[in-house]
Amino acid sequence: MNSRLYVSGFFLLLFAVGSALGQQAVPPTHNKPSSSGGQVIFSRGEDSPNSAENATGNPYTQQPVSSPNAPQRAALVSDAERTALTYSSYNFEVHLEPTQLSIAIQARLKANNSSDKSLDRIALQLSSSLHWYSIQVDGRPVKFQTETVESDIDHTGALTEAVVTLATPLAPGAAIEMNVIYSGTMPQSGQRLLRLGAPANIAASSEWDSVGTDFTALRGFGNAIWFPVSTAPVLLGQGSEMFDSVGKWKLRQSDAHVAMHVLVEYLDVKPSVAILNGCVVQPDGALYEQPAPSRVSPSPAKAPAPSRQSAMAQRPASAAPPETMAGNSVLQVASFTLPSTRLGFSPLSLFVIHAGHRDIPGLDIYSRVGNEAAAATYQNVFQQTRPLVEQWLGPRPRRPVVLVDLPDADDLPFEERNILFLPLKTGAANDSVGPVMAHMLGHSYFQSSRVWLNEGVAQFMTLLWIEQRAGFATTMAQMDSRRAALAIAETSDPGVDPGQSLIEPWSDIYYRDKAANVIWMLRNIVGDEALAKVLQAYVPANDHEPSYFQELLQKVSRKDLEWFFDDWVYRDRGLPDLHVVSAYSRPILSRNGTSKSYLVSVDVQNNSFCSAQVPITVESASSTQTRELLVPSHSSASMRVLIDGKPSQAVVNDGSVPEVQTSSHEQAVLPAQ
Repeated sequence: MNSRLYVSGFFLLLFAVGSALGQQAVPPTHNKPSSSGGQVIFSRGEDSPNSAENATGNPYTQQPVSSPNAPQRAALVSDAERTALTYSSYNFEVHLEPTQLSIAIQARLKANNSSDKSLDRIALQLSSSLHWYSIQVDGRPVKFQTETVESDIDHTGALTEAVVTLATPLAPGAAIEMNVIYSGTMPQSGQRLLRLGAPANIAASSEWDSVGTDFTALRGFGNAIWFPVSTAPVLLGQGSEMFDSVGKWKLRQSDAHVAMHVLVEYLDVKPSVAILNGCVVQPDGALYEQPAPSRVSPSPAKAPAPSRQSAMAQRPASAAPPETMAGNSVLQVASFTLPSTRLGFSPLSLFVIHAGHRDIPGLDIYSRVGNEAAAATYQNVFQQTRPLVEQWLGPRPRRPVVLVDLPDADDLPFEERNILFLPLKTGAANDSVGPVMAHMLGHSYFQSSRVWLNEGVAQFMTLLWIEQRAGFATTMAQMDSRRAALAIAETSDPGVDPGQSLIEPWSDIYYRDKAANVIWMLRNIVGDEALAKVLQAYVPANDHEPSYFQELLQKVSRKDLEWFFDDWVYRDRGLPDLHVVSAYSRPILSRNGTSKSYLVSVDVQNNSFCSAQVPITVESASSTQTRELLVPSHSSASMRVLIDGKPSQAVVNDGSVPEVQTSSHEQAVLPAQ
């Protein structure tokens, strides 16, 4: 599974739902109903179907359910209606009770009808482990129907969908405001992988999202749908549909703004930091302490959780903590606040962790208790890698690299902006940590709201690390290992299929791999010095037009790059399809009639819609000469190279320009007739 698509952004705000927006929901009509009206927001009842006793079973020993050939389509609403809403703002108040794996949320949302038709209904979805309690539209409680819809956008393999019939149709471009309340548990679940037949250990290492006492991880869209979404259901195992759905959602929602307030109850494991939408958030401070029930398990009483304001009124923050009573524990609360922040190309994720912290200039490491020694390995690699990155991106990082230790040694890594979640291992090999550290340092020293630049530059730093460590040939082999996947993804006929431009990409094969190829090719065209100057001069706040980066490069290099950006960035013209037509040589005679030099003529044909500038290398027993040749689309071009000694072969493209078939062509040089 391509885990890199599960990249996340995170945020949340302190909250305990205080006022229950009571309403009566329309009875569900689907054969797998989920709860709607008439439930409390945050229940500690032992008889609750979402209690810890029911939720903490091993999710990786479930019997896999049969997977249909296509997502189960519900009759209540169409996919066109599901995808019509685009959210412009989220404001969350979140209450976590980690000992019960529980989460309760009040969310204020603003959404626009981005379709070309009026909407009579809207659809809102959550993870199937969560339950709708209340929905208000433009300040008025509304009735809604719920159903369970199979979809692998969530780790459980299903979504709880609420369908609202609007009192007034929502016109195209018009906006609505919603206030919703929902709750439930978020245990680990590998259901979507298990039903594909994945081994239990693979499911466990891939699906580590859950609410937990020392590590709460909700990676957001594509992993754990802890917040309302409006999307069509998709399933894994159907080509790239699932991954495209995740990428398109992140692209469409990137301009939304998110604010959060997170309230976390704890007994003895105090959360030390939260990571919300890719932002490291420190605790707000102790809010209150109150005696907890004598048993850690849920209390039979079912009542809404106290709001932050009411909790503060019960016990001022300055008051001394109460003494622990015999047989009781002291329930405490920590909170984290994220002000309104642009969502960006992010799945909107939430992390709250208890960890040790090592603060090195430019590097923050949060390690599991007892695993602090592993941080030294990553600190050493960080210090060794930073000089390379600074040669290209300058001496001033924009933000630190943040490493967060995952609970299990087999957990798959997850990246969000300058933050990397991975199992920290003592004595990890430099060759395995180095490329990753170069990538993360790329995010530390370079930042852009354009995803192809943001990710492409970071991936370019990885390629530079490989080149420095293992040589040029190994770097080209690494790039070629991804060429086949890019060739399959690329459009073969831009006139029929426009493909994905790098200005608005949704697939990581474009915004990471193709983007890194583009930057590498620009390196060959303008040179190392010019490219480094531009990367260091890039100002994210000044990038208002897609041509901003091109104009910087043209100014520094004094080269016309319009042809390149038009074919490789602004439009998707596919990949070049190059063929060596001929390679001939003739001797250059000296005055005494002897021949020491040869003039080699190489002709190259490009049968694609995409122009390319490729290196041509001519080799002889005593010399090697390399020149760059621009081969326009649906055309041919030739180059003459003067070389000492009788030439043996010509190599067109060294692997630095991705092609449809292969990225290197060797041709024997023949004597001219």
